[in-house]
Amino acid sequence: MKSVHCVVIGAGPAGLAAACQLSRNTVVLEQQSTVGGLCRSVHRAGGVFDIGGHSFHTPHPEVHELVNAVTGGLYHQQREARVYTCNRLIPYPFQKHFDQLPSPELVGACEQGLRENREPPEEAANFEEYIIRKFGRGIADCFMLPYNRKLWARDLRRISCEWTSQRVAGPKGTNEHFQTTGGTRKPLQSDTAVGYPLKGGFEEIYKAFEPLLANLQLNQRVAEINPRERTVRTEGGQVFCWEFLVSTMPLPELLNKTIGTPLDLINAAARLEYMSLRVELLLVGRSLSTHVQRIYVADPEIPPHKIALNHNSSDYLHRKPCHAVMAEVSLSGEKTTDVEEIAPATITFLTRLGIIDSPGEVIWKDHVDVRYAYPVYTPARRSIVSKIKTWLQSFHIYPVGRFGDWDYINSDEAVMKGLELGRELRTRYSVGTSEPAGSALS
Repeated sequence: MKSVHCVVIGAGPAGLAAACQLSRNTVVLEQQSTVGGLCRSVHRAGGVFDIGGHSFHTPHPEVHELVNAVTGGLYHQQREARVYTCNRLIPYPFQKHFDQLPSPELVGACEQGLRENREPPEEAANFEEYIIRKFGRGIADCFMLPYNRKLWARDLRRISCEWTSQRVAGPKGTNEHFQTTGGTRKPLQSDTAVGYPLKGGFEEIYKAFEPLLANLQLNQRVAEINPRERTVRTEGGQVFCWEFLVSTMPLPELLNKTIGTPLDLINAAARLEYMSLRVELLLVGRSLSTHVQRIYVADPEIPPHKIALNHNSSDYLHRKPCHAVMAEVSLSGEKTTDVEEIAPATITFLTRLGIIDSPGEVIWKDHVDVRYAYPVYTPARRSIVSKIKTWLQSFHIYPVGRFGDWDYINSDEAVMKGLELGRELRTRYSVGTSEPAGSALS
């Protein structure tokens, strides 16, 4: 048995950031063979795929400075995203560019919906009602409702609205911009500047955190947590005794591995909803001529809701002779999906758009299944998470991150939450007498 100040479970953005703020007597346990969590990349035959489309943008100057310090700087460019609807690509977001639709009738319906008197969206009872109140029936029916039903793979009336101010851009005429200061996330716009590693995939940002860690152990899956003895046992047989523990595991998994978890908490965690993803990886045997980075698709006949042309994320990737494309498809028990048809249907769609000339240009394909991809906001979520955290923290266990907080956040926000938690715990447990692992950057 090894004694440490802290065990951090998970080397994704939140776990890495928390560990950087803690003493060097901290061990980070990661079940995968590399760091990054959902920000990992896949390398195949010269193609670089991310697990979903990623770019770096943050309203937190501290996170921006930290990422620049560990990476030496990022490649920056204006975000180039499109929406596919009515057999046409128009700029993202749809609600600001619907006037580019080919049908005057549809444009008129969208404009009419915005002119109608609508109740305040902030008072909507659910996400579907929020969309209709904010945009009117025209925009809602033409894109926002079908797209979000496809994305969330469930009845939108079961989704609550507390996250929308950070994610859903306002309609045409709304003056708003993504903020790089102030600490509050605003929706992405067509002119938002985004970053990406100068070389490699998105994971390079988080691989750059590795030198800051005193004790990172990869391929270490946690088997059991004993909260009363304050021990963690890995499937490989290692046992660590800790003063406090930071976990980025999904809350249901954390509770299932924790000895003595009350049954009512297990049952409550089972009510937390999440979305799974099938990410199709398609390698095109040439460089793509388009500079579009993302395509959002509402059409239910086309399987993916989002297509990411990953080699348009940086000059380094764009210069490669083969280009990687990722297609995201949401999975849930409420949505019927023929997973075998995703790749061929996506390839046909890319051919129809003229992004590739023929299906034969795709020289390699595979897929990655992500069980826990997006937390879903439901009316019960906040109280369930609070109840779980209260019990865990009574045993010095602190969840953090996308599925530790059950919060739909980007990797930059996960870093911020990890930094804040790490500093708080360093003070609370008086482990700041030895230098934090990341002190070289401070």
